[in-house]
Amino acid sequence: MSESTGIKQSSSQFSVPSGQNSLIDWIGSLGSEDIGVDIGTSNIVLFIKHKGLVFPEASVIAKNRVTGEYFAYGTKAEEMEGKTPPEIVISRPMKESAIVDYSGTAYLLNSIVNRSYLKGMFFHPRLIMCVPKGINSVQRRALLEAAVAVGARKTVLIDQPLAAMMGMGLEDHQKEGTMIVDMGGGSTKISVLSKQGIVVSHFSRESGNSMDMAILTAIRDKYHIRIGRKEAESLKIALGASWDLDSQPRIAETSGLSIVSGLPVKMAVTSEDIAGALNPILYEIFTHIRDVLQRTPPALLASIRENGIMMVGGGSQLRGLADLITRVIGVPARVADRPSYVNAVGAGSALNYINSFRDSLQDLH
Repeated sequence: MSESTGIKQSSSQFSVPSGQNSLIDWIGSLGSEDIGVDIGTSNIVLFIKHKGLVFPEASVIAKNRVTGEYFAYGTKAEEMEGKTPPEIVISRPMKESAIVDYSGTAYLLNSIVNRSYLKGMFFHPRLIMCVPKGINSVQRRALLEAAVAVGARKTVLIDQPLAAMMGMGLEDHQKEGTMIVDMGGGSTKISVLSKQGIVVSHFSRESGNSMDMAILTAIRDKYHIRIGRKEAESLKIALGASWDLDSQPRIAETSGLSIVSGLPVKMAVTSEDIAGALNPILYEIFTHIRDVLQRTPPALLASIRENGIMMVGGGSQLRGLADLITRVIGVPARVADRPSYVNAVGAGSALNYINSFRDSLQDLH
């Protein structure tokens, strides 16, 4: 359904519009922007042509349950979590990299795009949107309909692994094979790419959010204390996977509510506690990486071993994770620069070729 966005596309420079469609597109481009969009379970990141990376925001919305109206989005809405009266609902319209609340996603995307620049009265942006490899036609349609709600005059869907490769600047310099592990808030995507495109891929639900929930559950079961998701995330960031690398005792403090007394308490959590919560999830991810390598054509394996496994996404920044993958898998792993923004930067790079891509919105008609 999406236009194939191969890495070795040639840039097409606009000179004189030819034909009615080209003229309409040229007129429509006046006063508008081309935007690369990476919308995920945890965050949404935009890349605006000629402006660069702007406005990373949390993929969170606030809605009045009584009136049904949305009134806040992004980081502002996320900061309300756990602090609102019953009539205010704080939610994430994306789950496991797919839309679960269409109207909420449309509100989120429309709000951020409108804030990112002053749109002309009659002109609309062109979008390149990152999508996980392998999502179904219903999920793709939901993303395209969200783009329609924004008022996009053209939308192109690009597979996230290709966007990540472009965002890391590898499309012109890669060897025969590259492995990318994209650990986001709602899912983990593992892909092997060659110069011809995506060769092998795997989508799994193990993610940063599932790690947070595992920590929350572990603290509740062991210490009989309830902590919030943000507290669990802070413990994950502070302690990470370090225990499995050196077994050195490390401690981080958190606050919660005692299940026994019902009173707020402060407590110390050890790196071993966090390892116990995260290891089942990490084991599944490592198993998926092995499976993808086993399905990879032998001609690409030598290049992957030489280049290493590239880690992108917010979850890739888990302390000690790259070293742990290197030890368990036997292939060097390293985290990309600014891993949370790589896909959006890649979508921004693809904007240079947007005139060459088929408009995915045509598939809605």
